[in-house]
Amino acid sequence: MAKAFKLDESLSVVIPAYKEEGNLPGLIKDTVKDARKISKDFEIIIVNDGSPDRTGEVADNLAKAYKEVRVIHHKKNKGLALAWRTGIQNAKKDVILYIEGDNQQPFKDQYELLKKIKDHDLVLGYRSERFDYTFFRKCMSVGYLILIFIFFGLKYKDVGWSQAYRRKIFDKIEMKSVTPFFDTEVIIKAQRSGFIVTEARSYYRSRKTGFTSLGNLRTAYKMFMEMMKMRFGLLD
Repeated sequence: MAKAFKLDESLSVVIPAYKEEGNLPGLIKDTVKDARKISKDFEIIIVNDGSPDRTGEVADNLAKAYKEVRVIHHKKNKGLALAWRTGIQNAKKDVILYIEGDNQQPFKDQYELLKKIKDHDLVLGYRSERFDYTFFRKCMSVGYLILIFIFFGLKYKDVGWSQAYRRKIFDKIEMKSVTPFFDTEVIIKAQRSGFIVTEARSYYRSRKTGFTSLGNLRTAYKMFMEMMKMRFGLLD
């Protein structure tokens, strides 16, 4: 785990959340605590993506408890990509860190990303061993990396984990993906626009409560279709 350091720039932490009432309290408490150690100017944006459980209520209570936290509610579930986009569009600080509301990407595990963002425009977090992945999910992950290398020349260890961005990236590129392909789309468009992309070590943590809605054939098919749209210029 990376040691604490000082971030000289302002920071937005974007956290999409869907049915994460059990994970948000611990995640936000720790994120506020650890962010205060490294930054004097930060905000945490929780995007409640139309959760049918108490996620919205829990998020609102956290915003009351911590002055750095604000909440945006989607009335209906729009999916991770659009929840992420809502957070990005509402981020006000110089650097944006994206982590998810399942608490598998604790803020303190992303220090290496925030260190590297000083000299880069986009930093991709790559996971340690995914010890609770099924064989099927591991095969899908490897196959996905092979496909984006073949179609787009991307050669990274991981493209679907935590990411840190300079906000100026989104002044120049337009995001169109509506599936989890979004984090690959931003890499492709950032590189094409001349931004500097690199990787940094992160960690993989198991879920404590809830379950993921990703990692299934339906999601994989939708991502593949968007990948093909990107390959043939339909997401430009």
